[in-house]
Amino acid sequence: MELILKGIGVKRDLEIKGASQHTGRGRVVNNVLWGRQALADQDCQDRADVKALTGRGTLSRLRQKLDGIDAILKQMRDLSEKSKSVPGLSFYLVVHQKNTTGYVFLRWRQRMGSNRHLSFEEVEELASGLPSELRQWCMAASKRAVALNEEHQQTRGDIKRIRVSVDKAPVFLYPRSPISTV
Repeated sequence: MELILKGIGVKRDLEIKGASQHTGRGRVVNNVLWGRQALADQDCQDRADVKALTGRGTLSRLRQKLDGIDAILKQMRDLSEKSKSVPGLSFYLVVHQKNTTGYVFLRWRQRMGSNRHLSFEEVEELASGLPSELRQWCMAASKRAVALNEEHQQTRGDIKRIRVSVDKAPVFLYPRSPISTV
């Protein structure tokens, strides 16, 4: 594609606002990372966003969802720290993150021995041999961890849908104003 910029012929790829940055072999697959970049660059705002100044546009929704992700991550870290401080418990919750997608979730890990990850079903079996108060705490923590994992996944899905809508939105290129060339 050849573009003429101020009378000079330049060969390059056309960069479209709102498109994600390429890293390595393909698009950024971490939608939360894309959202943070889009907020910093305000790429969503550069598209024709008719609700932009009302607080109801794409940029505002994206900001709300990213704030929601941050709040969920804080709750996950707090629950993980609480599980590590429970005396007499041979397992604890750990916040796990997948590097490629950025997906974050809570999972149980065994404290002694192999330090392996435990499924929620295995934790239920292990907790059955614990005193009732400790067993109830473990079951409540497991339920909360599952709820936080689902909430995080749903919020990430919302961010992905925002990204898809931004990528599908038409890019409006307007000619330069004659005033700006003076």
